[in-house]
Amino acid sequence: MTVSSPAPEPAIIRAGDNAEFLSLVPHLVGCLPRDSVVLIPFADRRTLGGMRIDLPPADAPDVRALAAGFLGAFARVRHANRIAVVVYTDDAYRDPRGRISRAALAEALLGCAGVAGYEVVEALCVAADGWGSYLEPDGSYAGSRLDEIRPEDIDLGDGTPLADQHAGLELPASAEAEVRAVASAIRERTALRLEDPALLAVFEDVVSGQSELSADTLALLVLALDRPAIRDIALSQWSGDLAEGREIQRFNIAWAAGEAWDFAGPLRLAGEGERPDPARLRRAREVVRTVASVAPRRLRTGALASAAWLSWALGSSTHAAHYVRLAQEINPAHGLADIVATMIHHQHLPSWAYERQVPGPPPENRAARRRWARSRG
Repeated sequence: MTVSSPAPEPAIIRAGDNAEFLSLVPHLVGCLPRDSVVLIPFADRRTLGGMRIDLPPADAPDVRALAAGFLGAFARVRHANRIAVVVYTDDAYRDPRGRISRAALAEALLGCAGVAGYEVVEALCVAADGWGSYLEPDGSYAGSRLDEIRPEDIDLGDGTPLADQHAGLELPASAEAEVRAVASAIRERTALRLEDPALLAVFEDVVSGQSELSADTLALLVLALDRPAIRDIALSQWSGDLAEGREIQRFNIAWAAGEAWDFAGPLRLAGEGERPDPARLRRAREVVRTVASVAPRRLRTGALASAAWLSWALGSSTHAAHYVRLAQEINPAHGLADIVATMIHHQHLPSWAYERQVPGPPPENRAARRRWARSRG
């Protein structure tokens, strides 16, 4: 299951028709879904992001139970009172019986949504040869043309969505000379100290783009991500800020010394706290993917497991599972990789995946109130 990382503020959907709405969906989930169910929560007219779920097999024995499970996860999204359902399938728009593809699953989802009290905005199918609505009379309608769906024409300031949920999995290419330079820098580097404040400065510089990923910096990150106590500092800091990094560093120093420490949290690695800045997490993931690409095999698992956790934190379980597999191919007993694998298996998502802020009541100032009203459409 994957929950996307939408824009920080809820967005008003102003789609003129279903084709335009379907052009918006990839921006809500960050990719062009394939063989997926996408559930889109709304707070009135504002979308609160999108939840992408792998499409179950066509011969799944109990679609009602599956639909109930999907809606159970959806129900954790705060403030949602409306829902849109989009089924993406590589099958033909019409099944052998002449029904819209995956109609039984769509009907089960709509039934569960109704029982749960959600108003249904729309229910659509995007198939290999056309698209259409489950809510329209079935008749002999063959489905609309796929070229009517044009996500590239939508500009939400989020860039171009990935080709599909599997795109972008491969580690970046690394030059042999760079790999040798990093290996040499690792051999020359003295042991990292958990209490070294310079570590936090490096973590902040690489994620803010203020530091080039030189061979020395990459070597430091290879070693840092290979040590759980230091890796946890980096992941917590990238999820929050420098202050959170310092707090986790103090806690880990005390823990290593056997001393009590009253940690106030949030525990980022468990998915606690306010929603992180998605751009910051994406930059951190690109950094650790680069680290993994140049690290010696025996020291690569820390970076791979970190990429898995960052993907999980971004709501991309497909990417997280891929990096878990790469890490476990090297070390089947790797702690963080095993934790991320367990969270994926149990469809456990970070708490911030379900938290969406909805603007409050209009301000008292008359001019500001008019602007607020216009912003709500």
